[in-house]
Amino acid sequence: MSILIGRLEFEGPFIDPQDIRPESGIYGIICQVGEELELIDLDETHCLRDCLESNEYADNTRFYAETCRGRLSAVVHYTPDLSAFERSEIKHELLSELNQTDPEPEHVH
Repeated sequence: MSILIGRLEFEGPFIDPQDIRPESGIYGIICQVGEELELIDLDETHCLRDCLESNEYADNTRFYAETCRGRLSAVVHYTPDLSAFERSEIKHELLSELNQTDPEPEHVH
């Protein structure tokens, strides 16, 4: 399945990080309540699988669970040929397009 966030198509939603390839990319954390999907975080990383399996991500998930009354999952857009700077630029473009501010800059990478 694919989900459009801004101008990019994301794969998912994924519950198990093992279903995500260990490649660089941009990920979104979504809250699904029934058929409704809400984007609650967007970030970039050099290895999507490692990032979404990390202890820091698990801690963040507990924080997300406080605001999500449905099922939390991840969506990913693979960017194997882009640098961290280019991924970050895309992330900021998407957030601007969605009229959202960057959440805490210390989030999982």
